[in-house]
Amino acid sequence: MTLSRYFLPTLLLLPMLMSSSGGLHAHPEPLDENGGHYSNGGTSYHCHERFCQLPDTFDRSGRDSFFYDQSNRERFFNEIDWPVFEGDENNCRGTRHTLLTITSQVTVSFTNPRECEVRTGRWLDEYTGRVFEVATQLALDHIIPLRYAHNHRGDRWPPQKKVAFANDPMNLVLIERREQGRKRDRGPSQYLPRAEYHCSYARQWQAIAEKYELDMANRDRNRINAILEECGEPDNTRRNQPETSADSE
Repeated sequence: MTLSRYFLPTLLLLPMLMSSSGGLHAHPEPLDENGGHYSNGGTSYHCHERFCQLPDTFDRSGRDSFFYDQSNRERFFNEIDWPVFEGDENNCRGTRHTLLTITSQVTVSFTNPRECEVRTGRWLDEYTGRVFEVATQLALDHIIPLRYAHNHRGDRWPPQKKVAFANDPMNLVLIERREQGRKRDRGPSQYLPRAEYHCSYARQWQAIAEKYELDMANRDRNRINAILEECGEPDNTRRNQPETSADSE
């Protein structure tokens, strides 16, 4: 499979994203919770702290090939490996402000003449059903959280795929900041938006997971299937997903 399928929606939203990719994978700071970082395009891992332990990400015949230890995997998560584009000299708006601009129900106003940062507009938060008019009240949420993707074998993805996932409009939505704090990195078994949005939310989770061939915890997959059944989705729309041995998050 080529990586082009992951880049197309990203490029539609952020045509200049990869123009600044040279700085996306420099020496990462801060280090992950394990005290190290991935380098060389994600093909190696370097420890910087005494307590640091090497992951078995690169050993496909290692112990986690059959028994996937999610708790062990989580401490290797580092947001810098999943960069959300923040803007550069070619496209100063970045992912969040570009999404604010194109999803506003009215013409937006900006904080500066260059029109880099959105100040006001009108946005519906699908998670809560509330309408907001001040951009700072909204957070950029990943429908499938980055840490969740990492913990469910996304840590094995090449850097380009992580960048595409982090900036894919299919996986992005603007929601109230407090609501994002409630959701955090939880899957559908532990967090759901308002009841009126359950069907759409479950469809989005399933579609994104299938697009990126992402594993899901059994309990999350079961919750999505139950929601889609309640929504009247035919069985043939719910494809089988690879199982993960760890259901904890």
